Amino acid sequence: MEEIKGLVAELSRLHKVRASLLYRELQKEELTGPQLFILRELFQEEPRKLGDLAKSVQLSNSTVSGIVDRLERNGMVQRKRDEQDRRVVWIGTTDLCQQLKKTKVETMNNEFFAGLENVFTLEQIETCQEVVGMLIKHLEKKLEGTE
Repeated sequence: MEEIKGLVAELSRLHKVRASLLYRELQKEELTGPQLFILRELFQEEPRKLGDLAKSVQLSNSTVSGIVDRLERNGMVQRKRDEQDRRVVWIGTTDLCQQLKKTKVETMNNEFFAGLENVFTLEQIETCQEVVGMLIKHLEKKLEGTE
């Protein structure tokens, strides 16, 4: 049991360190932590409804709306009304934001992964991938209520 706790703790630590490296690089673009948090969500899936975006980052609609306001003023995101239901507002990234993602995020990711290829053997990478995949499947079943 302690080994599993240690594995999960290390995976969490890995995520935090990697996110910190990315945030440090993107802060050079004068983006705040909360703005980066919202952009990360949009990079994973966009466009997103404001309410869905707020749920995914576990913040109130008004808080996320304020963050989106600042991102919109800086030309990073845009709001678009749904054509079928004008009450629905979709949030998506702009070309400027996508360019930033390409130049900063993708470059950093490529450097990150290239560095790892020099640290681990292919067998170690495959074993780690298998173990983490098993953990994710187990947690997804718990989330779905099937286990």
